[in-house]
Amino acid sequence: MLRISGKLLFYPDVRQGCHFNLKGYVSAMITVGHCGYDSRHRTRLEMRRPGGTPDYTLLLIKTEAFFRIDGKTLQTPPGTVILYEPSVPVHYGSVGASYNDDWIHFLPEDCDLPFLQELKLPCNTPCTLSFTGQLSEYARMIVLEKNSEHPYREQILDSLMRTLLYSLASQLLSSPDEAMENKYYSAMNELRMSILNTPHKKWTIEAMAELVHISPSYLQHLYRELFGVSCIQDVIQARLKSARFYLRTTEMSIQSIAELCGYENELHFMRQFKKFTNMTPSQYRSHYLCEQQK
Repeated sequence: MLRISGKLLFYPDVRQGCHFNLKGYVSAMITVGHCGYDSRHRTRLEMRRPGGTPDYTLLLIKTEAFFRIDGKTLQTPPGTVILYEPSVPVHYGSVGASYNDDWIHFLPEDCDLPFLQELKLPCNTPCTLSFTGQLSEYARMIVLEKNSEHPYREQILDSLMRTLLYSLASQLLSSPDEAMENKYYSAMNELRMSILNTPHKKWTIEAMAELVHISPSYLQHLYRELFGVSCIQDVIQARLKSARFYLRTTEMSIQSIAELCGYENELHFMRQFKKFTNMTPSQYRSHYLCEQQK
């Protein structure tokens, strides 16, 4: 039996947090052990570890799966996450003929991690999220860093693990977001991130629609439905945000900033900037400099 809370599908006792022994705590560094990203099994998988593992295990499962917990079998959909504590019996596997997941072992058994208590992450029971794309991306970065020879590898891994766990906790605690249930959400969110990160590109409705493989009219409707703003407005606001940054931090000419932000001519840039900022680019720069001198 599942209990539904917002966008999350909680299983019995999911709100029970991890319990950590804080006696003799010295270091809060998270150590990453064995890990894998987008691991695919083309045959049926069944994993049994009656004695568990000596570390914490995080699974981000992308296919249907089953779990045996306290003598009961739970079947879960794609997008299920589970955090196993050390020495807890592990028994899970695929429902269909294939299985796909990201997996991370972290923190030695005798190492303490007090900040996890603050996150109150559910342990030893699966929960299903509407969107695990960002968590999976963090897992990818962790695996790449784990296999690198960077001089600050351990520090980077520590930071990435904290980011992943904070992100997981945030999703578990956040209010329901129906937009993330849409089958196009992942592709549309990726498109939006591209727009916000590279607003200088020549973005058109047709080009955006082609990236997501939907019609231009549906793209416009869906974009506003998911993000509450039109795709063209996002392009404009992202360009103006970049322009304000360059006006504040450089001595570049207005024409150069216009070109850098994706405007084909200076006049169009100046008109659009004033429309949304209520001052010209030159006035904005002068106003900022005056404020800094106070």
